[in-house]
Amino acid sequence: MNNLKVAAAVILTTAVAVSCTHEPISTAAPAVSFKNDIVPVLTARCALNSACHSGAVNSGNNINLDSAAAYTSLQARHLVITDNPAASLLYVEVSSGIMPKAPASPLDAAQINMILNWIKQGAPEN
Repeated sequence: MNNLKVAAAVILTTAVAVSCTHEPISTAAPAVSFKNDIVPVLTARCALNSACHSGAVNSGNNINLDSAAAYTSLQARHLVITDNPAASLLYVEVSSGIMPKAPASPLDAAQINMILNWIKQGAPEN
């Protein structure tokens, strides 16, 4: 009788475990779009609000972040390093608060994380 109870418990446990299906919890960051996610942040916080990276008043060696050439400029200046996102100058400067400079306010944690995730995703021009 005791063996019968053990066998029944094993069968019941197996049936419950097999019948339970759970979707795995996804820890992957959602896809980040350069055009839809990154450009609006760069334009609002770095180009228009601070005017440091705006084509209209851009001077010196500042990168123009309000133009269609923003992506090309980021790549050409090697500000994004996809095989080492944490060393990307774009990420380092926004996450440390170096950029944007006053009077613009620093990027918030969600914006910084979005930039990091975009770089981790290969910094696509999408």
